[in-house]
Amino acid sequence: MAKKSLKADLQNLPAPAAEFIKLVINKMRYRRKVRADVMAELAAHFEDELRICATDEEKEQKGQRLIADFGDAKLLGVLLRRAKKRCRPLWRTVVARTFQTFCVFIACLVMYLIWFFSGKPNITVDYVAELNRMVRPASDESLNAAPFYNKAVQLYEEKSSDEIPELLGTKYNEATTKQKKTIEKWLNDNKEIFDLVIAGTGKPYYWQEYKESEGREGEGVVSVIMPNLAEFLKITYALRWRAWLSAENGLYEDAFNDVTICYRLGQHLSGDLTLVEQLVGLALETLSLRTLREILSEHQVDSTTLATLQSDFERIVADKDFVISIKTEKLLAYDEIQRCFTEDRFGGGHLYLPRIAGLGGPDVFEWDEQLVELLSSPEDWLGATKALFMHPNKLETREVAERYYAWAETIINKSPAQLRAQGIDVEKENMGLTKDNILMEILSPAIGKINKRSHRTKAEVEATLAIVALLRFKLDTGGYPENLDKLVQAGYLKELPIDPFSDELLIYKKVDSNFLLYSVGPNFADDAGESEMGDKGTPKPGGEHGDVVFWPVSK
Repeated sequence: MAKKSLKADLQNLPAPAAEFIKLVINKMRYRRKVRADVMAELAAHFEDELRICATDEEKEQKGQRLIADFGDAKLLGVLLRRAKKRCRPLWRTVVARTFQTFCVFIACLVMYLIWFFSGKPNITVDYVAELNRMVRPASDESLNAAPFYNKAVQLYEEKSSDEIPELLGTKYNEATTKQKKTIEKWLNDNKEIFDLVIAGTGKPYYWQEYKESEGREGEGVVSVIMPNLAEFLKITYALRWRAWLSAENGLYEDAFNDVTICYRLGQHLSGDLTLVEQLVGLALETLSLRTLREILSEHQVDSTTLATLQSDFERIVADKDFVISIKTEKLLAYDEIQRCFTEDRFGGGHLYLPRIAGLGGPDVFEWDEQLVELLSSPEDWLGATKALFMHPNKLETREVAERYYAWAETIINKSPAQLRAQGIDVEKENMGLTKDNILMEILSPAIGKINKRSHRTKAEVEATLAIVALLRFKLDTGGYPENLDKLVQAGYLKELPIDPFSDELLIYKKVDSNFLLYSVGPNFADDAGESEMGDKGTPKPGGEHGDVVFWPVSK
């Protein structure tokens, strides 16, 4: 209705006046209702002025003069818009400004998100090749144990019957008569496997060529295959069976030789290999040492054989560095930095979320191709905001990685007792170094646990050598010494065993006709040789409470 009335008003005006009013209203560019009101006011003004004119010619001339008096239509439209804005209520001004600001923000956000999600990583370094160069010594292939181990694994997979995998968790000395017969037959039928492992442990070096997993080519270090680790563990269990079988037949030299082979297999998985390989290597070493202590606890072995055993082990561990290497972890971090950040545009590169999600990181946000999914719930907003706007860029993350691994090197070289004495809270410092950096939070290894694991393996070695020396001492003298110093003084032991959780001697106590030898363990408290017990009422390996008892061996 208003629109029709307005048209009617303009129809009563000369054509030039009507066109002028339309042009002014068009240039005003304001809300429709306000423009309609202004149009009506202008039309009324022209009608009042033209009412005194008697003829159409006079109206035409009068209208032209009025148009000339009003001046430029565009300028008049702008002035009218400003006048109306000044006259509007304050609340309407606040609403308008808020809406305008919100629209500008949304536009900027959309542009930023388009820029953010259009970025792609730029892979410049082949860190898999770097890894292969790092782990391979400058030695001839004939000195590499890997071909022998690989062949042994192949034979094991070909000749492992259905019964053997089911028995792998069973200790030979705890097996039934039927199980022992099955194990003994399999061991006799597959001597070639163990001959290959023995040949491999006779080589000074071990290295494999790292390759990316099938179907994950181009994904970098995170996708490399770490071959045969599970099979190495299975073969170690089989060698432990053979060691027990030899011990039960009184062939102690053969038994100890197999235990030594197990240890050397684990020892080959050390150095600058991947962290997983090194940890598996420590596990194999620990298994062989525990098997040795179990055999010694159940069999009376003569002093001469024990002396040979001790001499062999001392030679094997003479140059052993029990510190875990994190060089491969550092390479992995550098590789992921180049893959988890876009190439350097302005801002030094930002997170590439699809790659981060593929690493299985913390639940800071949930990635989806649609931004709506990313911001689907309020609890995701904080993480999404950090990732999109506040996360350190590629260059800053590289600097964080440099600082983190320099710090980690200092931590893994200190004993747990040193860390405690210096008031170093490893977990707290670890979190502080990686705080607010999603990628480094994902990649940073559990340095504190790694530190305890490597130092505990060293304690296992020193404790086992001390136990062999103590057994020799008793066989030769008729009783155990009053303290461990006597072993060194009498030439039975080269060095006293140190507890990494106290940086003092392992605790040794004579108990009736036997002795106790233990570490205070991760709780740093002397619990009088009491271990933390598991659900089955047996000592819990790797427990955080109680002592780590090396002797007597728990039944």
